[in-house]
Amino acid sequence: MRRSILRRRGAIVAVLSAGTLALATGAASAADAVIPITENSVVGVYTTTHTRHGKVGVPDLGFRDAIVADCWGRGDNIDNLGNVWYHTRSERYTARGLELFITGWTYGAYVDSNEAFHSGLIPEC
Repeated sequence: MRRSILRRRGAIVAVLSAGTLALATGAASAADAVIPITENSVVGVYTTTHTRHGKVGVPDLGFRDAIVADCWGRGDNIDNLGNVWYHTRSERYTARGLELFITGWTYGAYVDSNEAFHSGLIPEC
């Protein structure tokens, strides 16, 4: 009887361990892409794809900084440049040597003229 209980416990531990491993590996997205800021504009990181909802509280990005994005969505059309926004997982500030991991949205036209969207680098959210 005791041996049977130990086997069941071992099986449960193995299943839970496998589930944890699957969750840990599933958290990283294969679609994540580093997208350099190629436009000479200030890029804010917003809470949604609509600027009226405000920014997430990180410094604005500039030329030669970069974002890590996992997908794109539709939102405000700023300056008639399109409505593509990148779902941003982190912000890389090249001049400061800093990377922040605050999730938000960046306006594609101000990041790279929507190049990551047009090239299919990242999928739709």
